[in-house]
Amino acid sequence: MSTLSGIALRPATADDAPAISAVALSAIRTTNARDYAPAAIDEICSNFTIDKVLERMQSRDVFVALSDGRIVGTISLGGDKLHSLFVDPISQGHGIGLMLVTFLEAHARTKGLTRLWLSSSITARLFYQKLGYSEMNAPETKAFSTIPMQKTIADPLA
Repeated sequence: MSTLSGIALRPATADDAPAISAVALSAIRTTNARDYAPAAIDEICSNFTIDKVLERMQSRDVFVALSDGRIVGTISLGGDKLHSLFVDPISQGHGIGLMLVTFLEAHARTKGLTRLWLSSSITARLFYQKLGYSEMNAPETKAFSTIPMQKTIADPLA
């Protein structure tokens, strides 16, 4: 477990799935709503039900950020892909997203990864760019627009 600025970061457990789902759904419906049509928001939300969260926890390394024992953020790693970074809208803008990405990048390096990629929402694009992620040339094909991005996180020769 890692603690920084009153925020604790730890691996998620199955018991966390309802709170992870709630954080993701709140963030999507509040933060992403300004960049996506209601039908796209509904489709994105359908991927973050409690059952879908539990299913993904079987194949990904999932982490949560806690403030006063309450889950306020989540992120996961599947292979070499950063997935599902969400911060509760009330807690956004306080560095929790940065802490989660930094933590996940360090975790990925311990697994021998030298590069991460992700599918950024339109909403999060500038956030990831500020963290050193750059857009990839290959556009994704989905009913809603995302931006494929990548970052070298370690020297492959090290």
